[in-house]
Amino acid sequence: MSVTEIGCMRVKPSLDVMNEDNPEGQILSKLYNYVVVAPGGPLRVSWGVEVEDPSYLWAFFDWDSLEAHENFARTLGQEAVKDLPRILTRGGFTKHITATSTLPATLQSAVTQVVLAYFASDLPPTVTDAAIACFKDWEEDEIEKVSGIEALSYGWGVEKDFPIRDCSPDQRASIFLSVFGFDDVNAQRDFRGSLAFEELLGRIQATEGFVKLEVFSVYFRSTSRHS
Repeated sequence: MSVTEIGCMRVKPSLDVMNEDNPEGQILSKLYNYVVVAPGGPLRVSWGVEVEDPSYLWAFFDWDSLEAHENFARTLGQEAVKDLPRILTRGGFTKHITATSTLPATLQSAVTQVVLAYFASDLPPTVTDAAIACFKDWEEDEIEKVSGIEALSYGWGVEKDFPIRDCSPDQRASIFLSVFGFDDVNAQRDFRGSLAFEELLGRIQATEGFVKLEVFSVYFRSTSRHS
């Protein structure tokens, strides 16, 4: 079954890792353009830093399966990432999510709005299913009011031990991710200030087991095996 690897890493101070006119800005594009054509590599990679805090770098990798990612990590993974310590600090995480098939479209939009919700690690399936149903209800009720949206996607993390930002290292959680792709930044900002967005956050926070919420936007770049 296909799966998306999700990684969050910290950028070293004063480095502009998205500017390819600088030496440090070429490391990520070279790495990700290499892995998508390497044997057993991901089908697609999208990466970018948070607009609100550019010290956080996010990357999404689409794999044929969890096993495909594990096999690649064992064979070519270490060689592929050898230059990352030049631009990234220790910490961060690499996990997996199972999101709806529209996730790549949200990451290829002009600007992407991300809502990352942390939940208790021991949620029963009834609660995770109810959260998805609640999101679908919100989509049916509110999405027509949102202008400029090109795609939306959502899904739960595969692992149950995601680190929680700004919390102690031993605090771990499940995550529910909802992602919205917009055709321009004005539409994205309007959404952030809308009643529809407020309603979405309220529904997420009212879900059983809710722990914390992170809301941020990213200008992603993408490359794929067939680009």
